[in-house]
Amino acid sequence: MLSIHDLIKEYTESNFKISIHELHFHQGSIVGLLGKNGAGKTTILEIIAGLISPDKGELIIQKDIENGFSTVGYMEDDPTLFENLTCFELIKYQSMLVEQPLNTKQIQHLLEKYGLEKQAHIRSSSLSRGMRQRISFILTTLHNPAIILLDEPFTGLDPANMTLMKRHLREFKAQNKTIILSTHILQFAANLCDEILFINEGQIVHSEKKPSEETFDEGQLEKRFFEMLS
Repeated sequence: MLSIHDLIKEYTESNFKISIHELHFHQGSIVGLLGKNGAGKTTILEIIAGLISPDKGELIIQKDIENGFSTVGYMEDDPTLFENLTCFELIKYQSMLVEQPLNTKQIQHLLEKYGLEKQAHIRSSSLSRGMRQRISFILTTLHNPAIILLDEPFTGLDPANMTLMKRHLREFKAQNKTIILSTHILQFAANLCDEILFINEGQIVHSEKKPSEETFDEGQLEKRFFEMLS
């Protein structure tokens, strides 16, 4: 489990502050962050990823999960890739970086799993936005992190690949991973998330858990979105 206590991050020049009193993320769950642009969703993800240090407060990962950056996988909104490397080379390189080198057969299997087998030897500079999202997701999760952070993971995906992404996220959830994602697509938040946090001006203004094993009602979620964030 991941916990945040009395966390504050201030940006004095822009007069913006992230303030989270108490927040717990449980293993085997998918939590969605909903909010308007500039609400602080990305900053919260980057603090959890260790890319930004808070001014106050603490972030705790439970003791039975290995601490450190290897615990977390973070995919940014517009992922940066080595443009001259092919998809195959990106996975090969990343697997060596995380000290879990993959052989050719294992890399080919991953590419096929994410529908990128035809792009195996195409440079990342030539990939579409949706393809870049998929290869970035592979790289983010290659070291089998306990906590997966995703900033707008559905951007650029067509309906078929959105469905594929949802399936992979549910597979990771079944492996007891903690998944935290920001998204503007209410349909997928409603269908995929176990809990939704509404973020406004750096604060969690409302949290809502799905009823039992059902999914959120998209219409009610949209109504709540405008009520909480207007």
